[in-house]
Amino acid sequence: MSFRERTRILLGDAGIEALAGASVAVYGLGGVGGAAAMDLVRGGLGRIVVLDFDIVQESNLNRLYFAYRRDIGRPKVEVFAERAREINPEMEIVARSDFMSGEGAASLVAAGCGAHLDCVDSLNAKVNLLAALATSGRPFAASLGTAGRTDPTRLRLSPIRESRGCPLAREVRNRLGRRGVALDFPAVWSDEPPVPPVPRPADPAEERPVPGRVRNTQGSGPSVPQTAGHFLAAWAMRTILSGIELPARTGEHHERD
Repeated sequence: MSFRERTRILLGDAGIEALAGASVAVYGLGGVGGAAAMDLVRGGLGRIVVLDFDIVQESNLNRLYFAYRRDIGRPKVEVFAERAREINPEMEIVARSDFMSGEGAASLVAAGCGAHLDCVDSLNAKVNLLAALATSGRPFAASLGTAGRTDPTRLRLSPIRESRGCPLAREVRNRLGRRGVALDFPAVWSDEPPVPPVPRPADPAEERPVPGRVRNTQGSGPSVPQTAGHFLAAWAMRTILSGIELPARTGEHHERD
């Protein structure tokens, strides 16, 4: 039995074909982006573009959906591509180990994708990427703050203008608003107050230096970031399947009776 067969029951042949012919870009393969990207692999997507500069670190293992201890020190995009091919060997994977700076974000927007998922955790790069996507007219959704949270039931997917209680969301809204970007694109956010970060460890073996940023270390666990990633992947698949006639739901049958 094909790994797509259970999905076929949900989506029918037309849905399976639509996903197999579609492409999605995921920017950032952390706790959120890693879960979103792997959901798209398991969902039978035909092509995925993933972009992340970083390597797998031991501190990632509590939330990075596709990584194991044996992967420490390897580029995230390389590890992701390896795991993805084990699940869906027919999938085309474009793995880009690029650093997304604030100024260069627009140049890294992937062409030919039916949906784009912003899972970037650097504020300047995130704002520049979102502004570029909004200007291009491409369908996209964003992940906002998930670090420092423990309750996935407080996550919501809504237009970013509705977000509240999230310091990152507030800053992103303010910066995009000053650029004239409409705040109507979908975003995953939480109104749970975050636990504050702590100073970054000084041991250079513990964390990889990243160009252009010096930040504190955010606390994070598996549940909230991965759930946010599931939200985003589901949104991307719904976007691809928009207009496709899917199998009727039980409730729909009852309404016809």
